[in-house]
Amino acid sequence: MADTESRPQKPEVARVEWAVGALGATIVIAVLGVLAYEAAVYRDGAPALVAQVVDVTATEAGHVVRFRTENHGPSTAAEVVVRATLTQGDRTLEEVETTLDYVARKSSREAGVIFKADPATATLDLRATAYRKP
Repeated sequence: MADTESRPQKPEVARVEWAVGALGATIVIAVLGVLAYEAAVYRDGAPALVAQVVDVTATEAGHVVRFRTENHGPSTAAEVVVRATLTQGDRTLEEVETTLDYVARKSSREAGVIFKADPATATLDLRATAYRKP
């Protein structure tokens, strides 16, 4: 037999396959770049927790104070304790604490506390008082 038999020819790889492969490689390289950047600039430091009132709503249960706790710091905080205190002059009317499971770095969490007294008639102090490093 001579070389007259035809060999099976390899199918050409479609341009779409090359484009999808190149796109996938670009995405992988970009993700690796972001991870390398984060590893290079990450500094372990204390969380910077700030609690701010979002709104106050009167309900049958009392006055619900919704608040947002933001973490501007470079590390995550777990079991964040937020204390809300209502005062009039030197007298403390009510004090309520709540615990947020965690507040990741550069993020925020919303929660609420309930007072019997109307916060509009007193001074409301809201602040994060404790956290645990996860």
